[in-house]
Amino acid sequence: MFYIRRNTKEYGPLSAEKVKVGCISGKIHLLDLIRHENTQKYIPVNEFLELNNIQIQQEEEQLSDVFFNFFKLQTVFINPFKYIGLNHKDNTVLYIFLAIILIPFMGLLTRQIPLFSYCVFGFYFASIWALILYKVIGTKQTDLKKSLSIGLLTIIASIIVITLFHQTSIWTEFTKFINSDNFVVRFIGMLVGVSLLEEGLKQVFVYITINKGKEITLPRTAIFYGMIAGLAFGIFEGVEYQVGLNKTLNTDDNYFLNIIRLTSLPFFHAIWAGIGGYFASLSFLELKYKYSFRLMGLFIPATLHALYNTFGLNIFGILTLILSAILLTIYLTKNDLVGKQIIDL
Repeated sequence: MFYIRRNTKEYGPLSAEKVKVGCISGKIHLLDLIRHENTQKYIPVNEFLELNNIQIQQEEEQLSDVFFNFFKLQTVFINPFKYIGLNHKDNTVLYIFLAIILIPFMGLLTRQIPLFSYCVFGFYFASIWALILYKVIGTKQTDLKKSLSIGLLTIIASIIVITLFHQTSIWTEFTKFINSDNFVVRFIGMLVGVSLLEEGLKQVFVYITINKGKEITLPRTAIFYGMIAGLAFGIFEGVEYQVGLNKTLNTDDNYFLNIIRLTSLPFFHAIWAGIGGYFASLSFLELKYKYSFRLMGLFIPATLHALYNTFGLNIFGILTLILSAILLTIYLTKNDLVGKQIIDL
């Protein structure tokens, strides 16, 4: 008796005659693998036929049959609706594809209400980043409901807190520092008046989620939650710029800045918030450094954020982004080594 393997699936047992009949009908491909039941070694089916001197002539469609076969096959392939609902888990891919297609059209159809349209596109690109991050760094512990809650609550808190803060006299004073030509003064303004507040807003619901958890939150999971909060904040900030400052620019600058606000800058926020999430997790794991980790989790990403804001898209700003990405990658991939060094302190 024989077994046929195609990719990772194995079929059988089959007699030599059934293997021959399957090859003739085309159900068994000549490049499928075959093995005898007494061995685990596979060889290609065409080699098996040659070794056993089995001559076959596979059935092939004739041109005269094409018209009839086309209409026979379309009942299987052209009407997909009869398959939908058979397995709701399999339909997840369908829902994702439909979202990719339909959400941008919703944004275009609502372009007469720019604020809503910008929110739609911000959510669209942030969701794509979130799916990528979930596949790349998500863990078995990652809870999608918690992730969604963190994202939504971060947006709501950011809208309320930053809108109110920008109406205070304190913010007016900070803008003098932020608009200074002196890099040191500008950095101080960016750090104290912008990045500390923004990074704090990104972290608050990550801390609450970890604190309310019924099990230890892994650093990798906390990084993911932090990055979701960062993407959510990126939506808020991107929309704020698109309906405000960007409208005052010329057409080309407005277009390109809107693109980067939708696609790249939210990911920068995600990197800094991911660093914050990492230290948030450590503060619950290593209680003897509890508050030190929390300060590091606030000041490290806030400093990187302020440096980028100070220099912008020049060589120093780009180097700051590179350093941020390297730090987050180390925390993600070398967590055991970092943990060992903490123990050795």
